[in-house]
Amino acid sequence: MDYASKLRSWPRWPEYGPEELVAVTKVLKSNQLFAASEVQLFEQQFADFQESEFAVGIGNATQGLHLALAALDIGKDDEVIVTPCSWISSVSCILMQNAVPVFSDIESDTLGLDPKLIEAKITPRTKAIMLVHILGYPARADEVAEIARNHSLILVEDASHAPGATLNGRKMGTFGEVGVFSLQQRKAISTGDGGVISTNNKEVAEKIRRLRSFGHDELSYNYRMSEFSAVLGQIGLSRLEAQNLERERCANYLASLLKDEDWARVRLESRTNATSVYYAIGLELNISDSKAIELLEQMITSGIPARKMFSPLHLHPHFRSKPAPARGLPWRNTTYDGFMKERNYEDLSFPIAQEYCNGRILELYVHPPTSFEHLEAFAEFLRITYHNLVEDDADRRVNW
Repeated sequence: MDYASKLRSWPRWPEYGPEELVAVTKVLKSNQLFAASEVQLFEQQFADFQESEFAVGIGNATQGLHLALAALDIGKDDEVIVTPCSWISSVSCILMQNAVPVFSDIESDTLGLDPKLIEAKITPRTKAIMLVHILGYPARADEVAEIARNHSLILVEDASHAPGATLNGRKMGTFGEVGVFSLQQRKAISTGDGGVISTNNKEVAEKIRRLRSFGHDELSYNYRMSEFSAVLGQIGLSRLEAQNLERERCANYLASLLKDEDWARVRLESRTNATSVYYAIGLELNISDSKAIELLEQMITSGIPARKMFSPLHLHPHFRSKPAPARGLPWRNTTYDGFMKERNYEDLSFPIAQEYCNGRILELYVHPPTSFEHLEAFAEFLRITYHNLVEDDADRRVNW
C-alpha cells in the first residue's frame, strides 16, 4: 500500500452535498435568515433526540455556556469547579459572569473530572460544577451529579464533543441542570457555527430564551441561532447516530491494528454502561512530550487530521493578565474570600491533566467517510515514524 497517498486522501470534514444546498437555498428564498421557524423545528428535534423537555438554539456553544451560567444566577464572588483539561470556553464563560473558576484534576480513565477530588474544592462560595465530556468520552456524570445534589450545587454539562454519548442509558447533557452542545465546523453536527442547550427546567429554558435576544428588562445578548445553522443542524442530527457508529467502528478497527504495540494505543470506552461517540479518537502514546509533538507535526504534514490535546487551562494567559483587564480579575475582588483568595493559578498543580494534555494523548479525527484503508495507512505511517523518532528508552514515558 502506498500509505502516503492514502493519507493525503483522508476525507475532509464536513462534507456538504445536495441536501444541504437545497436546505440553505430554501432559507435564502424565504428571506428570513435568523431565529424563526427552522430554528424552532431544530430545537424540537434536538429535545426529542435528547429526551429532554426543552432545547434552545444559540449562535455557538461558548454563548450557550455563558447563557447557562447567567440564567442560573451564577455571578460575582461565586465559584465554579471545572476541569483544567478542556478548550478555554469551558472557563471563559465563568469569567464572563465575573465568577471564579476553581480547577480540579481529571482522572486518567475518562479524562473528565475525578469525582474523588471534587469535594476538597467545595467552599461556601461554590455554586456550580462544570463537567466536560472530552473528545466524546462520557465523564462520570452520575457520580458528579450525586456530589452536586449532596452539596446543593448546580451541575452544568459542557457536552460540546458528545452529542449521542450515553451513560446508564442516558444521553450526556441530561445529568445536569443544563447541557450545552457545539455545532461548530469541526463538530459531529457541523453547521459552520452554532450551538444548542438542553434542559428539563422550564424556568431556566424560558430565561435562556429571553437572554439570547437583547432588549429585555434584564441584561440580555445577541446570541440567536441563524436559520442557516438550523437547517444544517436538522440534517446533521438526522445522520448523527449512524455517523457516530461509523466513528466507533473506526476506533475499534484502529485499536485492533495497534493491539500488539507497546508504544501506542487507542483509548476505547471500557465501561459496559457507557458509550463514547469518538468525536476524536484519543491516541495515547508511550513517548516523551517532545517526541509526541514531533510526531504530531509529521502527522499534520502528511495530511492526517490530528491535533494536540488542550494546554492545561490554569496556565492560560487569562489567569496571569498584566495589566489586569478592564473587567477585573474576579479572584482579586476585595469581597471574594473563597478557594482562590491569595492563590495564583500558575502555582497550582494538576498532575493527571498536565500529563495527558501535554502530549500523552493526541486527537485523531475519523469523521465519516474515513475508511479502514485510511486507518491501515495511518497505522503503517505511525509505525515507520515512531521507529524513526524514538532512539532509546529516554524517549519513552516513565509510567505507561
